[in-house]
Amino acid sequence: MLDLVSCIDRGISIFRYHFSTARDSLTDFCDEDAKAHKKHVERAFGVSEDQEEFQLAKIANEANTIAAIYTVRSVFDLFAQLIRRLLLEGKLSEGECNIHRVRDHLQDGPLRNSIQRLLESEGFRYINAFVNVTKHRSLVKYGSWVDFENDKAGVKFSAFEYRNKPFPALWSEEILEKILTTKNEIVTAGIALNHQLLPQQA
Repeated sequence: MLDLVSCIDRGISIFRYHFSTARDSLTDFCDEDAKAHKKHVERAFGVSEDQEEFQLAKIANEANTIAAIYTVRSVFDLFAQLIRRLLLEGKLSEGECNIHRVRDHLQDGPLRNSIQRLLESEGFRYINAFVNVTKHRSLVKYGSWVDFENDKAGVKFSAFEYRNKPFPALWSEEILEKILTTKNEIVTAGIALNHQLLPQQA
């Protein structure tokens, strides 16, 4: 049991590393106001004086964002294994276990409701779709963007589709905020799990 708790804790620590590395990788290239400037256009076209450094920063941002997304998704299935061991032993095998099936096997109550809210959330659906598309089809397109209409510049993951559902293009900071919010749902679900276990330990 403790090994699963340790795995979840390590997963969250790994997430924090990838999240902070992705967040900080472009700070030297993106102004705080994120407005479109001439230098952003030059970088987008590959002709800036700091192009090599910018390309390395972009790779760090992309790679660590993807790693953070994958880590968050795996943490929820690790949490599902913990719930299976604590509450669903004999009802669901280790190989069959995932967060969706755990939800289906739980009785109505705060824990099931917490997991249900997670699975219905925009953030989880985006993360789940992103992982499936990048794992089985192709990497989601990523690159420099200059939006003159809204006076904004930065890097963006393109829109994609999964199971006939479209998912929007997101700026780097938008996707990081989305995955951080979704990661924090593990705390809410963990509290609900503790509350459900308390009567059993009394």
